[in-house]
Amino acid sequence: MVPRQRFSQVAGALAATVMVLGAIASFSTAQTALKDGDNISGYVQNTSPTFTFRNPTVKGNPAQNARGIQYIFAAQRGDYIEIAVDPEDGSTLRPILVLFHPNGRQVGFSNTSNILRYTAPTTGTYRLLVLGGSNTRGRYTLAINGLSTPKTATQTSQADQVMTDILRLRIIGCGVPNVARIRIGNEERCTRDIEAGVYTYDDTTKRIILVDSRRELLAQRLQVNVLERCPSPATSVAQITMTDPQDGKDYTYCATPTRFIKAGTYRYNVTTDDLSPTTGTLVTTQPTPQPSPSPIAANDSRRQLLQTDYGLTVLDGCPAARTNLVVVAFPENNQNYIYCANPNRLVRAGEYTYNATTGNLDPAQKPAPACTVSIGGVCLVK
Repeated sequence: MVPRQRFSQVAGALAATVMVLGAIASFSTAQTALKDGDNISGYVQNTSPTFTFRNPTVKGNPAQNARGIQYIFAAQRGDYIEIAVDPEDGSTLRPILVLFHPNGRQVGFSNTSNILRYTAPTTGTYRLLVLGGSNTRGRYTLAINGLSTPKTATQTSQADQVMTDILRLRIIGCGVPNVARIRIGNEERCTRDIEAGVYTYDDTTKRIILVDSRRELLAQRLQVNVLERCPSPATSVAQITMTDPQDGKDYTYCATPTRFIKAGTYRYNVTTDDLSPTTGTLVTTQPTPQPSPSPIAANDSRRQLLQTDYGLTVLDGCPAARTNLVVVAFPENNQNYIYCANPNRLVRAGEYTYNATTGNLDPAQKPAPACTVSIGGVCLVK
């Protein structure tokens, strides 16, 4: 988030723009309204309008200009907004994301990870710019999550009233990972004010009750359909036993077999996120891992970071074919530790490098192709 700074406003009788912190808000430019869960295409080209913004990554926070596309969206106070831009294959676009508060102040900036996260402090209409950095152009896909639906005083639902008046919890969009989901009657509301999990609201006691968190944890981490009860005999299902870290007791659940988790008996380790067969003839939870620069060990902080901060389901190993996976390199002590994960709506398939300074996943820089024909030191054919 850009630090709060003093701003000046220059206005004239014929002025059509407002300058805040040096960023020109051109409200006459065409703009697209976004809503929660949108996944839309865009195109920054030579005819796109030019916008002025502040670059906080450069000393002095200088004003810069770039061509791009402008969007607006309505956010409610407390919304945790996550915006991701994914350049299409073949596109040279290096996206810059700039976010403006309803009062016109620049409050968000990203030019490395293609992802911008922001918690809305006030309700209002925010403005987003997707710009082509370093004069680059190209097509892209934009996804936005975390926006809650605005309600008027007369339209406020019972679920909203329970959340705000009884439980005193902030409502956010349910399209982001690691949220608490509260079932109120036939509706569901999400918040980050309490521990992530699934809850139900009891209208009699005016309290929320945590649904079986173990069942939800198995379903989310192992991507399986957990049954209400184990059949007898349980030979046609995956029977999974886990030790609850809270009380130290064993609990057994049954799930529908999948491609990677066959029928049989397993033990799941909550701490290490490992699923091991308890008989010698069963398969592992993932395809046979291929050699990787970094075997994923127990209590792996890098793996946990990808799971908790980015909502990624990290594989136990990197397969040979990685085209449709998220591949992340952690450069540490002159060595690269490589992790593979299934993509989600916020992190698309591709190669990334973890930036320990910013905490971002920066798109991996591909080496320039070698020059095959050159004259006088000038490359003619690559």
